[in-house]
Amino acid sequence: MATATEGVPIEVDSVAKVENPDAPEHKAGPRGKRNEPTEPLEPLTDVLHRRLTIIKEGDNVLLRLPSDAIKAVVASKDGLIQLGKFGSFPAKELLGLHYDITYEVVSGVDGTSTTAESQMEENAFSGSDNFGQAKGKKSKKGKGKGDNADASKTNKGWSNLLRPLKRRAIVDAVIEDIKETNEFIDDSEENRGALLSSEEIAELRAQGVSAQEMIQKQMEGHEQFELKTDFSKEKWRKRKEKKYLQTVHPLAPSTVNIVNHYAQRSPASILHLREDTLSQLVNLGNIRPDGRYLVVDDTGGLVTAALADRMGCEGRILLFTDADSPPAWGVLNVMNFGERELSFIKWLNWMEADESYVRPGLPTEDGMPSIAENKTMARVRRHNAQVAELNATRAELHAGNWDGLILATELSPISVINRLTKYLAGSATVVAYSPYQQVLAETLQYLRKDANFLATQLTESWSRTYQVLPGRTHPLMTTSAMSGYLLHATRV
Repeated sequence: MATATEGVPIEVDSVAKVENPDAPEHKAGPRGKRNEPTEPLEPLTDVLHRRLTIIKEGDNVLLRLPSDAIKAVVASKDGLIQLGKFGSFPAKELLGLHYDITYEVVSGVDGTSTTAESQMEENAFSGSDNFGQAKGKKSKKGKGKGDNADASKTNKGWSNLLRPLKRRAIVDAVIEDIKETNEFIDDSEENRGALLSSEEIAELRAQGVSAQEMIQKQMEGHEQFELKTDFSKEKWRKRKEKKYLQTVHPLAPSTVNIVNHYAQRSPASILHLREDTLSQLVNLGNIRPDGRYLVVDDTGGLVTAALADRMGCEGRILLFTDADSPPAWGVLNVMNFGERELSFIKWLNWMEADESYVRPGLPTEDGMPSIAENKTMARVRRHNAQVAELNATRAELHAGNWDGLILATELSPISVINRLTKYLAGSATVVAYSPYQQVLAETLQYLRKDANFLATQLTESWSRTYQVLPGRTHPLMTTSAMSGYLLHATRV
């Protein structure tokens, strides 16, 4: 795969300009001269690969701070990103950078610090006004407000830069429990007083002293630092780095990072769906490129995004919604998919999905205000285009032979399965997720009595996070007990 590695990456989401057929220079009719052929589109695999590697203008970016808090921002050519005590820098510094690399906020030409120690840390999950919007759309709500608009051009952060942070080697020491312990270390208030105070730290920041130099001064002032074991020294250093370092770590817009972010930020918005449960849902659903799937998604587009990621944006996803307008897809927009990548996703509301549904025509001219003829024709063309697209989507649904039915909804799974099963192909998979066991238990009993389904099972996932480091690998002591439940079956 080709990867853009220097400068601002090539924009791939732009659509080729189409000449207006009503313009005077194009009145030659259908037999006139054909338009010049456009340049071939970039391979979709390259577009998807760059989405996970390079930050482009307009991308929604999740920045992990030294304190492990997450700051949601939008990469743009304008604006200042302010991170409280962790510094500030122009938003354009993110453009062209690689994801999943830690960058240090370094002072600009004046060599001064970006913020004072007394400045409060930003909310861990506060974001830009435009974060989570579809690419190519700009929000007018709250214009002139927010982090970027309030930043004055006199702020020293405008001259700051982002530079890759040099990695340190992982401590791999051999500890003898008998000889090397921390029992003789005195952590009393008298010894802690030798460390730098908040006023001294603020003064060092104002002088442009780097975080590493401040940590070194702390080590020199710690009289009993050498009595610590190598592992204790490393833990002490990491605690200080979380406090003093001014770094950002852009997280790639992958399914894993997005689901973990929303699981901590607002788990109710994604129905408490967890990373391990989502991976099992995709696996049990036999999701693959060029597949065709019916989806009922009430997780803000998270399940749809996971399917699109696994399918490589090739195939067909048909969403069902209660609204008359396209789904909001708040989580899906954070994945930074462009219009081209999302073109394989269609949607219908439940009324339009009914085979007996007939779309009402345009209102009659009686009682309508008189408008110009050209506006009337434009409205008719838009209506005809919408009707044609709707009819094509309905025909595709009613033709059947869909490869699977994926449910992550608060609706009754039994009613949804009864309505959509007739459109599934033989051996198609049915997977339903719910945070409540009783809902799927009733569905399990119902499907076991139906001869159209085989191998019906109800499962619950469980996982635990481990710290994996040389000599100190162990599971974390706390974990989430809310994993949800999955029901899966095969249609005969």
